[in-house]
Amino acid sequence: MVNFHLRRNLLVALLIIVPIGIVWLLITLFSAVLTPEEEVEAEVAKVSKVTSYIEKIDNFSLQAFNGEQQLAHLIQAKNYFNFKQAPALLIDPVVIAYNEKGEQIYTMTSKRANYLGNGEVKFKGKVDINSKTGAVYNMHTKALTANTQTSDLLSNEAVTYLDKTAKVLAQGMHMMTKQDKMRLLGKTSINQDSGQRILTRDLMIDQSNAQKRYYSKNDTSYTAHGNKIHAQGIDMDMNNATAALLNTVEILQKSGAKINTKNLNIDQSDNKEIYSTKEKVHYQSQTADIYATGMLFNAKEQKIKLTGGVTGRYE
Repeated sequence: MVNFHLRRNLLVALLIIVPIGIVWLLITLFSAVLTPEEEVEAEVAKVSKVTSYIEKIDNFSLQAFNGEQQLAHLIQAKNYFNFKQAPALLIDPVVIAYNEKGEQIYTMTSKRANYLGNGEVKFKGKVDINSKTGAVYNMHTKALTANTQTSDLLSNEAVTYLDKTAKVLAQGMHMMTKQDKMRLLGKTSINQDSGQRILTRDLMIDQSNAQKRYYSKNDTSYTAHGNKIHAQGIDMDMNNATAALLNTVEILQKSGAKINTKNLNIDQSDNKEIYSTKEKVHYQSQTADIYATGMLFNAKEQKIKLTGGVTGRYE
């Protein structure tokens, strides 16, 4: 009799748990295939559950002026939702910033954003930024705030910046749009399409005057083709596919050999990976201890040419 009751209780539990599990699975699968438009609708519905919107405006447009009554920002959106106890929601927002001459500085677009009471716009998710100089910034972050007073863009959340040939990850971002400069904050990782991986901190990206320069004066590691390089800073020219690892440099090869030098130049153009320096070089391996002044190192072919009064000891 006990076994009968036990089996009956287990059957009842399964009849309850299985449908719940199926419903939960369907909800999860449905959420995974939401389009960006459906995600926006879901967010409106989510906020509306907490506090009903008191105002909806289609084809929303708002001009913001500075202290001199000059047009500073134009904010547009497909829809504007104003809530009682939550920030206003913008659907398909466009923010255009202007300088003192009335010229456009940049244009920001996204799927959704919050319009805050202080006039700031807080973007969510993917944000595209186009500068008047032609520089384009494509990034993902949980929250990116456009400061309508300074025209700066700020984020204290993790940021993914997508360049044409690299993906850059950082812990935050501060963009000075008027200067076409962006500082990626905290630990920063640069993952290049050609396989190189660079770790540094507080990376500056300068796209002013048609350049595309990445640089940092902090400790940097550069990994490529089995070599791991430590340096005290980096300066990359992304347009010309060249880089400089600054000050004291140590190269650790996968064979176990070690090279100590300073100010290493890296040529990545035409799919190359060539390291060069005119500084003093100390090469150490299990069988050799060599000093030289100058080096040319083809990392892909693992061929090293030491120059300038080479002296060494071999075992």
